[in-house]
Parts: sequence; C-alpha cells; structure tokens
Amino acid sequence: MRLKKLKYRINPLMLVTVGLALALLAIFLSQFSRPIPEVLIARVDLAEGSRVSIGDFETIGVDLGSAQGVYISPTDFPEGSVLSKSISSGEVLAKSQIAEYGPEGFTVIRFKPELPIAESLEIGDRAAIWVVRGEQFEEVQPAEQISLGRLMQIQTSDGLFADEQPFVEVTIPEVTLPEVLKSMAANDKVFLVEPGL
Repeated sequence: MRLKKLKYRINPLMLVTVGLALALLAIFLSQFSRPIPEVLIARVDLAEGSRVSIGDFETIGVDLGSAQGVYISPTDFPEGSVLSKSISSGEVLAKSQIAEYGPEGFTVIRFKPELPIAESLEIGDRAAIWVVRGEQFEEVQPAEQISLGRLMQIQTSDGLFADEQPFVEVTIPEVTLPEVLKSMAANDKVFLVEPGL
C-alpha cells in the first residue's frame, strides 16, 4: 500500500489575517493590563492667586493620549502651591495653571463679612474691603475702604449652620493687612463689596 504524500499549502492571505488578528488581540489585552492615567478636576471655582491643596480637586482616570503630559497627576501635585490662572469647577488642572508662589506683595485673608456679599461678585473678581468703626450710634464713623483685593473663595456652611454668613478668602496687598487685622481685632464691622461702591 502506497501512502500518498500530503502537501499543505499555506495561503499567504490567511497568514496575514492570522497575524493581524494576533496583533489586535495583543493590543486589546495591553489596554486592559496598563493602568489608566489619572488627572485632577477642580471641585469648586478657584481664583488666580489661590493657595491650593489636593482636597480642592477630585481624581478621575482618563487617557488623554499625547496631551496627558500637559496635565497634573495626583502623584505630581505640588502641595501648597498657588494658581497662576483661575480654574472653574469641573475643569482639568493643567501644569500651566500652577505656580510655586503667590503674587509678590500679596497675602490671603479669611474672614466672615458683616453682610452677605453681592450675588454679582464671582470667584476671581476684584473686591473691596470696607470697615465701619464704632459700636454706639454716636460713635459710628463713615464707612471707609481699607483694602482692595481679589475674591478667591466663598466657603458656605452645611447642615445646622447653612444659614450662617459664609467665610470668604480674599487676596489683598500685604501693606493693607495690618489695617484689616486691626479692624477685625477691634470688632469693627467689615464688609466685602464690589469696587467703586
């Protein structure tokens, strides 16, 4: 009995198809095996000059491709840095928006204004600090502007204290800081208003 010699012919088209399928499978599996890059998204509106912390942002995993290097990852966040450009709630934090130090000659002050601030005032707007000195009607002096700064943050209370006046953070010139602190220590009425009012 003679055995016939079998010849298998390999179709080049089939070989290319199998090769491409294996390459696509390898790429598909590598996408699942590599970690998804993370970026930081602002939780609230933050003004230029604000000192920021990691708590001001939330972390999400998103692959931005070649643009990934433009944005700050949670591991690279420079704690205690300031914003060189305002950022809105929900916006991805870019490296260009972070500076190591605040504007020279300015400082940040946090206080609770005597009255609600104007609804037209937004984060990043210029704002004037005014003071009214004197407690008794006969002692009350005319209102006086003691500093001009930029509104950085409005911190409202939650729960039982939701109706209380919110704290504000304002960037003001360092030269006006002693006057502002003196007014606060004397329990003068301190207001935050729009400039020019």
